[in-house]
Amino acid sequence: MFDRSVRSVFDEAAEAYDIARPGYPSELIDRLIELTRLPANARILEIGCGTGQITVPLAECGYEIVAIELGENLAAVAARNLSGFPHARVIHSTLEEWRCDEPAFDLVVSAQAFHWLDPVIGYPKIRQLLQHSGHLAVIYNLFSGGDDLVYRDLESAYRRHSPQRDENDALRRLQETVERTVCAISDCRLFHEPVVWEHDWIEIYTADRYMKLLETFSDHRSLPEPNRTHLFRDIRRIIDKHGGSIDRPLQATLFLSRVL
Repeated sequence: MFDRSVRSVFDEAAEAYDIARPGYPSELIDRLIELTRLPANARILEIGCGTGQITVPLAECGYEIVAIELGENLAAVAARNLSGFPHARVIHSTLEEWRCDEPAFDLVVSAQAFHWLDPVIGYPKIRQLLQHSGHLAVIYNLFSGGDDLVYRDLESAYRRHSPQRDENDALRRLQETVERTVCAISDCRLFHEPVVWEHDWIEIYTADRYMKLLETFSDHRSLPEPNRTHLFRDIRRIIDKHGGSIDRPLQATLFLSRVL
């Protein structure tokens, strides 16, 4: 699992996170609803909602949603984004610490956050919160790497200002984290073997929004000065040179498990 101290980085950059972190394609939302056969009055619990990247589209479907977020700033932004949905509310807490007196949920969903859970406490608690036919949905957006000229130029900038950073190694570590998480779900014997659904898509970033995205990455925020300033300056120049925007290829992946 990831170093839990890294989680605070996201909360420090809550507004940038809201602007720059990608949402989820409509195809994934449709597939989730189809596979779980969610009723129109379904109750959903979300773990680690961030600023509402998947919460908002689920709320737009009319479901009743309880969204848990441990970051105070992230939770505040999520509540702002969900203010138009009276059937959705945000709780500033962790799942492990949350004292729940809610009726059972039809679906527990966690997007880009499930690996932060303590499996010993979190997994059994999720099982207790789900109805006998309920589902656990774990979702990730995985950056699949870019091979356009802009990415080659970016790689040169990283070699100049952050030579210790290996993009391929970072991608590999994230993929390994996801794989370990899915194995842990299977091994806990509380859920059926996950069904996996994948969808390739592209998020287009302007230079301004891409720079905001980098502000939400812990390895970028922790770079020493002047390396960080010089790296960010060169990245912006590179994107501007290539037309002012960058396509970021992503793979939206859904792991769906029904309770045993």
